[in-house]
Parts: sequence; C-alpha cells; structure tokens
Amino acid sequence: MSGGGMQLNDLQKDALKEVGNIGAGHAATALSQLLNTKINLSEPRIDVIKFRDLASRVGHENRTVAALHMYVRGEAPGQMVVLFDREQALDFVSQFLHRVIGDIQIFDSIADSTLKELGNIIAGSYLTAIIQLTGSNLLPSVPTLSYGTVQAAFRTLMSILPDQDVFLIESSFLDKEKEVAGQFILIPETGSLGPLLSVFGVE
Repeated sequence: MSGGGMQLNDLQKDALKEVGNIGAGHAATALSQLLNTKINLSEPRIDVIKFRDLASRVGHENRTVAALHMYVRGEAPGQMVVLFDREQALDFVSQFLHRVIGDIQIFDSIADSTLKELGNIIAGSYLTAIIQLTGSNLLPSVPTLSYGTVQAAFRTLMSILPDQDVFLIESSFLDKEKEVAGQFILIPETGSLGPLLSVFGVE
C-alpha cells in the first residue's frame, strides 16, 4: 500500500488485502462459469489514494478505456467504477463470443452487454467480499458502460472532490493466452473510507 491516501493501520491494510483476495477469488470462479473456461486472476494490488491522483495512476490521459459506472446504495453508499483497457477488453470479449456462437458478425451491442456482464461480475465479487467482511448492507445499481479516455470516464463520477479517498484494486484476469487488466474503484459518498474501515478495528 502506498499513495497519498489515508494513513491505514496494519489491521486495516490486512482487511483491505483480504477484500481484494476474496473478491478476486469470487470473480475468478464466476468468470470461469460465465466463460466456460478456467480464468485465473493475478494477485490483486490494493491501494487507497486520493481522487486527484486516480487518473494518473490508472493510465495516461489518452488511454482508451471501457468504464462501467454504478452507484452503491445501503449503509456505506458510494460509487463504483470498473475500468478495462478498451482494446484488450473488446478483444477478450470477441474471442469468448466466437467460442460460444461461432464465427459470425458480432454486433457492438452484444460485445457491450458481455462487457457489462464481466464488469458486473467483478464489481459484484468485490462488493460481496466487502459485505462479507464488514457485515454492511450494500446494493449496486445497474451499471452504465462508456468508452473513452480515462479523464472522460471520471467525468461521469458526480460531485467527487479531489481529496476524497478512493479504494483501488488492480488485477488482471487471464484466459489461456488472453489477458485483460481491470481496475476496481470504490469511492465512498462520505469522502472517506473511515466508516467501512471502522469495522476492521481502529478508524
């Protein structure tokens, strides 16, 4: 853990690591079932940083991404984003679709809905891990998908201030020789991860 985010004690760092590992495990299992092939996830990298540092952390400004954005309702409301590298993600999705439905023209709408499903699974997996570890009641909204630069992706995030805490999990999932790097981003509405982390010990 590094970055200019909040100072975490060891217990909290371990807890967030645990969220990453459990979430990645859930995601690998669910994606393997969806794609009907063995999906491996690389060990997730976990960090808590400030929102102002997020864009430079997840890629250069002109990196084109597929971004899924959703709201989290419940006891610790906030916003979630799952980011994929656009080319990587579409390549991954089209390869999967060809395996399932053969060599036919794949329409954008099919690729988009598959990508949404992937993002949904990843977001849901990490959210489930947070719920399991904190006992918080959290519910994600239906995701919206957009393509564009990293900067454009973050413009969809409403009313977030530069110094708000961001919980970032970075991981790659691998299907044989194909790899998609994904970032899971959770931004609590309160501007701080304190309420969630208080469950893990010291605030």
